Amino acid sequence: MESENDQSVEYFKRPHLIWYVLIIPSMTYLGILAYMPDVIPFDYLGPLGILSKYLYLNHRIVPIVILWMALATHLFEAIYVVKTANSLNINVKCRSRWFVQTLMLGYPSTRLMNKYYASHHKKN
Repeated sequence: MESENDQSVEYFKRPHLIWYVLIIPSMTYLGILAYMPDVIPFDYLGPLGILSKYLYLNHRIVPIVILWMALATHLFEAIYVVKTANSLNINVKCRSRWFVQTLMLGYPSTRLMNKYYASHHKKN
């Protein structure tokens, strides 16, 4: 079992709340559109409902592909962020937070880690 280094850094930063408000419901909606479209009230959603209904009726595979590509991208970003955090000697607790956050949000979280990585390497 790996022991925590005494020199580990405690660094974790959250993206702006707007990213949580936009991305998590959007991914949820996309999942519902891909796998449970019958529960979506298309007629009450305006332009989003029109697009969603069109995809549902004419291109069923498109939301499924988009969902799985987005999930895979978030997973690879989360792995990248953890590896970057590890190279910066960020402690396990914070690396776990980075992983979960990046898995949920993707790029907004990755961008914060990249900024920290860039500022850390400028100092060295």
